[in-house]
Amino acid sequence: MAAAAPHRGSLVEALVHGRCAIACVNGTEASDAVLASSGRVAAAFVGRLDNAAELAAELGCDVAHPAPSPAALLAAGFELWGERLPERLRGVFAGIVTDGDRLHAFRDHLGYGLLFYRSDEQGFYAATEAKQVVAGAGIPKEPDVEVVERIVFNDLDDEMPCALRGVRRLPKSTLLATTADGVRLARYWKPETLLETAAFSEADVQERFDALLGQAVSRCLTGDDVISLSGGIDSPAIAAFAAPRHLELSGRPLHALTAVYPRFRSVDERAYVELLADRFAIPLHLYEPAANALDGLADWVALADGPYPAASLALYAESYRGARELGSRTVLSGEHAEFVFALNWFLIEHLTTHARLGAVRRQLAIRRSKGESAASLAWLVARSLAPGFLLAARERRQPVGVPAWLDVRKVSERTASSYVSPWRRWSTLQLSGFIGPGISAEAEAICQAACGVQARRPWTDIDLFEFFLSLPAQTKFPDTGGKNLVRRLLRGRVPDEILDRRDRTYFNEAMLADIDYVTLRRFLIEPDHRFPGVDYSLLAERLRREDFEALDFNWARHLATAHAFLAQW
Repeated sequence: MAAAAPHRGSLVEALVHGRCAIACVNGTEASDAVLASSGRVAAAFVGRLDNAAELAAELGCDVAHPAPSPAALLAAGFELWGERLPERLRGVFAGIVTDGDRLHAFRDHLGYGLLFYRSDEQGFYAATEAKQVVAGAGIPKEPDVEVVERIVFNDLDDEMPCALRGVRRLPKSTLLATTADGVRLARYWKPETLLETAAFSEADVQERFDALLGQAVSRCLTGDDVISLSGGIDSPAIAAFAAPRHLELSGRPLHALTAVYPRFRSVDERAYVELLADRFAIPLHLYEPAANALDGLADWVALADGPYPAASLALYAESYRGARELGSRTVLSGEHAEFVFALNWFLIEHLTTHARLGAVRRQLAIRRSKGESAASLAWLVARSLAPGFLLAARERRQPVGVPAWLDVRKVSERTASSYVSPWRRWSTLQLSGFIGPGISAEAEAICQAACGVQARRPWTDIDLFEFFLSLPAQTKFPDTGGKNLVRRLLRGRVPDEILDRRDRTYFNEAMLADIDYVTLRRFLIEPDHRFPGVDYSLLAERLRREDFEALDFNWARHLATAHAFLAQW
């Protein structure tokens, strides 16, 4: 596939001129993009609709052969529920419905399905890739350098445009409606209203967790799947639920795919995944990564229509292609679980500001018993009452995680701005999975399509996510470990050797051993465009010396994606 070509089955384009609406699909595949009309409403759908059977039952549709297509369900659902339709949908998707007068566009709650748009005097254009909007609207394909700079320094927000000038992305959990004046955007789902709204007993928590994770995994399975398996907690939990269900669904075992690093003991998890494969009776396929993190960088940024702060698409592609070689089009993953249940920063601040003093005492006692000093605990309590502007000032004075060739003021300004009111720090963190444009997820989704697979992440199933959002903080984080509640809930399903594991896997050793300095020098020494805040002379010196630490490489790789993108022009 050419780097700039849209992937097959990806285009959902709608053009509105006055009161005339047309929806069309380019490169249709039944599982990828479909059109339907109820006579009064036309709909286009691309992706996976996980709760199609439930929607069909609610709508009174005939679910005999053939079952109604997702697009048909969208058309019927919009007639019944109108703008309340998107909040009822589950899966990974983008959709458009029109009644001939107005058009509505939306994507799934977390934005794993892609939808970009442009509205101008010529009409409205929407597509699953930014380059398709550019082509459909007939505008020049050129970079928005200001947006690229914001990506470089992680200055991101929900409303940020695309790196291709003149194209916008539809924000997460948002419904777009065309109007006579352009477009109207409205949130169709507000997760903040769910925070700490439930009151479950310990038995209820276990029962709800088992039911919801089981449902989330079942929704993702097709009967011909592979799981990307690691030795942590997140993917083994998925395997524990998926292995028996996959066997029941297809009569065949679930397969597992794992990268191993025999040269680097601190990275290799072979012993753990072999234990899991034996326990769950799943065939295990091991491979030693041959791709370099920067392989094909110019092609990937062109395909993704912009730079991305994500992990390497080359490494993702190697894994996804391995899954296709096993005959699978669906890759189960434990990714993004941390957004659901592991983010426990600011917990003591949250408990203190909400006068949960008993829970504060328990937290402090646990931390003290583990060796934390009285001074550090006093600081935690004091920080809970400190105004956001004081913490922001401290961050500006003492920034962390910034290499010497970056201006700390440029980087720390964005970090400091993240310090909100002490009453909101914890809640903002819990909602972080729903905040931001999702640039990395966009790039990964396009990588998946290029490799002929779709990654599914059961931990971020919205019903399961809502359950964790609803738990009181002291229930979600009963002690100092971010994942300890889930460890308890998985006891008996996941081997104790995994749940009680204390060594952690760090990939720095493998990463630093394989830095592609040639590619970094190609894009970062004497680039045509220079971003303010980057000392390119010092960076060039470090690149020539080839003495990067992990911090240098992570920032340099991120910066290289931006320069590789701009180098197209």
